[in-house]
Amino acid sequence: MRRRANQIIIRLNDEEHSLLKRKVKDSGMSMSKFFRVLILSGEVKVLSPEFVRDIQRQVRGVGRNINQIARLAHISGKVSKETLLQISAEQEKLEQMLERLE
Repeated sequence: MRRRANQIIIRLNDEEHSLLKRKVKDSGMSMSKFFRVLILSGEVKVLSPEFVRDIQRQVRGVGRNINQIARLAHISGKVSKETLLQISAEQEKLEQMLERLE
């Protein structure tokens, strides 16, 4: 049995239908998901795929830099383990936020 058994039918004029189709396409979501997000959050945020890829690339770059710092810190012994764990936790938070953007 389907988890979502309720169906809603709405009527739109041509202009409204075109606008809806464009917004759904721009969101990269299915129409069903688009409406569920709209209902739950009150808005649908549309981020261009290029913008999301750029943010992902930058965060991955930060992650590589953190790994390099961690290696050097481990070799020199001048950075506390707690500091490295905190940096790692913050990196993980960034990655989780990125996943929510998709």
